[in-house]
Amino acid sequence: MFNKTMIWTTIIAALFTIGALKFLHFFNFIKWSPVGWGEKWLLFGSSDEGWKWAILFIILLIVFGLFYAISRATTNIPPAITAIAVSIIAAVAIEWIIYAPQTFTEGVKKLSIPFISIIAIVSRFITGTAVYMKKSFE
Repeated sequence: MFNKTMIWTTIIAALFTIGALKFLHFFNFIKWSPVGWGEKWLLFGSSDEGWKWAILFIILLIVFGLFYAISRATTNIPPAITAIAVSIIAAVAIEWIIYAPQTFTEGVKKLSIPFISIIAIVSRFITGTAVYMKKSFE
C-alpha cells in the first residue's frame, strides 16, 4: 500500500497546498485564516502560528494519503473527472463549514474561485499520479 510514489506525492501535494493557502491568505484571496481553527481549540489557541501550520501540514499529509489510496480504486474513471468532482465538493464543503451561511445564495457568493482552483490542482495531481501508478505497475 505505502510506496515511495505515494509518500512523495502526498508530501509535495501538502507542501504545495500549504504554500498556496499562505499565498491566498496573504493576498486576501480567501477571507479566512487557514490556521484559524487553532484559536477555537483550547489546546492550540495560544501556541505559535508555526506550530499550527505544522499541524495543518500533518493533517494534509493524512488526508492526501487517504485520497491517494482511494484514487487508486478509480482507475476506470478518468482522473480529470474524479479530480473535478472531488475538488468542487471538498472546496464548497470546507468554505461552507467556515462561513456557515444562512442562505444558499449567500454561501455561493462567498465561495473563493482561487481556493477551488488550488484544490482542483492538488486533487488532479494526486488522482493522476495514483491512477497512472496503478495502471503502470499492475
